[in-house]
Amino acid sequence: MVSAAIEAYRATNDSYWLDQARMAFEWFTGRNDLGMPVCDPISGACCDGLHADRVNQNQGAESTLAYLLALAEMQLLENSLTAFRKAAPIQAAVGANA
Repeated sequence: MVSAAIEAYRATNDSYWLDQARMAFEWFTGRNDLGMPVCDPISGACCDGLHADRVNQNQGAESTLAYLLALAEMQLLENSLTAFRKAAPIQAAVGANA
């Protein structure tokens, strides 16, 4: 979901998709039906999902890789947005002086 929303954002530049990417990523950190994180940001491990009343404590490779890939994609996106925001005033100032 994170990857799809990021690609939709890149294709459309519609902030709706940026919000959707962030919301999808937040599922790992506790924005889910149980309000409990399924990832461990220190170790990078990720639980396999949710039971009706608790987090599934299994930490399979697929879940961990899904979390780490989503984390890397979100960090890359957020870093590029930050760089763009910092560059925009510089570009505007250069354009004004041209």
